[in-house]
Amino acid sequence: MKANRHIYHQDNSAQVGIGTLIIFISMVLVAAVASALLIKTSGVLQQKASQTGQETTREVASNLRIDRIIGERDYYLSLNLNDSGSFRKDDGSELTVFTYTSPVGGYVEIENPNKTASFSITVNSSDAKDFTNISQTVSAESVYECYLEKPGTYLVNSGSNSVNVTVEQDNYEYGYISKLRITMSLGPGSEDIDLSQLIVYLSDATHTADVNYHLGKSEGVYFANNTATSKYFSISSIRIRDDTSFDATQPVLRSGDVMEVTVDVRKVFKYGGAYPDPSYTGIATRTSLDLQIRPEAGSLVILEITTPGSYFKSKYIQLLI
Repeated sequence: MKANRHIYHQDNSAQVGIGTLIIFISMVLVAAVASALLIKTSGVLQQKASQTGQETTREVASNLRIDRIIGERDYYLSLNLNDSGSFRKDDGSELTVFTYTSPVGGYVEIENPNKTASFSITVNSSDAKDFTNISQTVSAESVYECYLEKPGTYLVNSGSNSVNVTVEQDNYEYGYISKLRITMSLGPGSEDIDLSQLIVYLSDATHTADVNYHLGKSEGVYFANNTATSKYFSISSIRIRDDTSFDATQPVLRSGDVMEVTVDVRKVFKYGGAYPDPSYTGIATRTSLDLQIRPEAGSLVILEITTPGSYFKSKYIQLLI
């Protein structure tokens, strides 16, 4: 009996081998999952690092340069329309003077503050060379400007009353600075800058506003209202390096190009901005103006301009050389 007891002895070595195999397979699976996570994380980090490097390089390489800033003075005869369509002074008070003189290149500005009514006006001249008589409807809550380009006498009629404006060739009563003409170029090695994404911040300690470029899209086609208004600046080309024509829907500034951005400060502070000032007439003498220009990529350009003590008879004032 004792000699045959080994027949009934149980061998557990196979069970130990299966347990070791299960532990080994589990370790392999955990390592595989961890490796997949590490590979995915490292890929994301590499992509972010590459993107950050490209953006940083673009920021450093985009060097917008302001070559000069010219202030333009303009004459404005500002008139308001009351509820019956009669002319009033710019502040809304009754008009007592109906005869004015203007330099060549002045403006008659007619503002209709009525919320619903529209009024018709006419501008006629019998002696201003090549001037075409104008018939214009000034819609509710809008402003109409008539440019007086030629010497002569103009009759501005609202139907209820009229104003005479005599435009004189040698008249230099331009008033305050109404527009800023900012000439831009790129520094050496700079990447191209899309000026349609440019933002211009303005402040004179009393007024503040920001303006951008009016680029829209209709039925899949881009269009540009390239006009300096109370909300937008305009862009014009001074030099394009390959002599191509300027496209207002793609105002890209490249190395070798020189372009001019025009901001109508008078309209921006009078009609636009966070707090419009109906009495604003332009940038006066001895005025400090903070100007900040933010390109889509690249460093912010910060300028502080102080206007001279007198404008004399000059239409254009050099503010930054």
